[in-house]
Amino acid sequence: MGSGVAGQLVARELLAAGRDVLMLERGGLKPHAQQLADGVHELDIPTAKPNHEPAPGTQDYPWAYVYGVGGTTQHWTGATPRLLPEDFEMHSRFGVGRDWPFGYREVDPWYEEAEATLAVAGGRNPLIPRRKALPLPPHPFSPADKLVAAAVPKFYSFPSARPTRPVDGRPACCGSARCNLCPVDARFSALQLYEREIKGKPGFTLRDRTVVSRLRTSGNRVTGLDCVTADGKRFSLPARNVVLCANGIENAAILMRSDLGGGDVGRYLYDHDEVVLEFGLDRSAGAGIGTTLSTGMTYEYGTGDFRSKRAAFILTPYNPGIEVQELMADELVNGRSGRSLREELQRYFDRTLIIVASGDDLPQRERFVSLSPTKDSLGIPLNRVHYAGPTAYYDAGLQAVREGLEQRFARYGAKLHAHRGSARGGHLIGTCRMGERDGVVDPELRHHKLANLHVAGSSAFPAYSAAHPTLTLSALAIRLGRHLTGQVRQ
Repeated sequence: MGSGVAGQLVARELLAAGRDVLMLERGGLKPHAQQLADGVHELDIPTAKPNHEPAPGTQDYPWAYVYGVGGTTQHWTGATPRLLPEDFEMHSRFGVGRDWPFGYREVDPWYEEAEATLAVAGGRNPLIPRRKALPLPPHPFSPADKLVAAAVPKFYSFPSARPTRPVDGRPACCGSARCNLCPVDARFSALQLYEREIKGKPGFTLRDRTVVSRLRTSGNRVTGLDCVTADGKRFSLPARNVVLCANGIENAAILMRSDLGGGDVGRYLYDHDEVVLEFGLDRSAGAGIGTTLSTGMTYEYGTGDFRSKRAAFILTPYNPGIEVQELMADELVNGRSGRSLREELQRYFDRTLIIVASGDDLPQRERFVSLSPTKDSLGIPLNRVHYAGPTAYYDAGLQAVREGLEQRFARYGAKLHAHRGSARGGHLIGTCRMGERDGVVDPELRHHKLANLHVAGSSAFPAYSAAHPTLTLSALAIRLGRHLTGQVRQ
């Protein structure tokens, strides 16, 4: 269930082993060219519309998933860092949060396979143990990278699924910085994987525009699926082995709609609420120059014993620089125009350094998904999201970043002009967490109570880290596919 990157990778492994695969996708198949033509990732059908609501009395949060073949990688920017070894051992190393049920060494070979599949470009990072180099060479450091690297240690290449040379039928990154809907289809997406390696394979069937409303169970097994199509038709399917590969909200909701809720189901939801730090400098920040959206990153605030007291943050210079359209519009409305305004805006753009901060937080049970009494047009309950704000642990980490960068950038005459939210809502983590005996699924992603039900994707993460989740969930999806085909001992 679900055709994002986790679903496609599990399906690929099963098909390679000669298994039959039925992929159910509530959205539709919309080619990349059609997405470019109308600027929209999803088809205009009932099953592709967002199906969540904020809990009463809570502030809405901009969850940004995509229902369609290819899933949320359709508007992903391509960030592919690995988790650090310490991210798997937060409690045992730092006394906070939760350990994963296995360590970095278990995931390392699967990271390699995921990096090969996504064609990740990047350079050496001594904090990340690896046996071989990434598949593609890194994008060169931008002027903004070099400025930051001179002031902030632990600065390394930013790994991304934006190729530095043509690969797998994809062109090299065009450098337009419009990665959310890549104009040349260079940035990896699960839709590309579907077209290249899944579509038309013997034993494969795609049934899109179809929602799984409920899992039918008997004893310790799933026996069938109740489904609803976009035009309201209802039917049931028998089930042999079932893998939930929807997003973190919908995976939990399917379980709850099937009377499989309770315990940790739907709990510990998390998203990386990225923060933009805007620094004004006394010199050029190199804004607008770079071969792609982001090319460097620093772990100076992302690793260390401080994690016992405050959150880790990965910091990335944003090569496109600040957008000046709104400021320009305001000035024009106020009657300003001409060369002086143009020169002022150019100077403001050139001397503004943008840093994007992605931070970790401690798991909160108070962040969770439940079923709403309100139903959608197909009669399925909406997913009600209770999303509490960040903990003091997160706030302390962000404060350390702000104060630390102000000190380090003092040599550039820097002033922190703004601190605001950036991209949010795309990382739906933690609602079906892994545990040896607790949580929702075991270390092989098998449901604790149902022997033929597995849950893939970042919803199974027991803890988060400051790193984007896509590479890790891809690695675990390949691992799950090998488990299901018996190629890895369970």
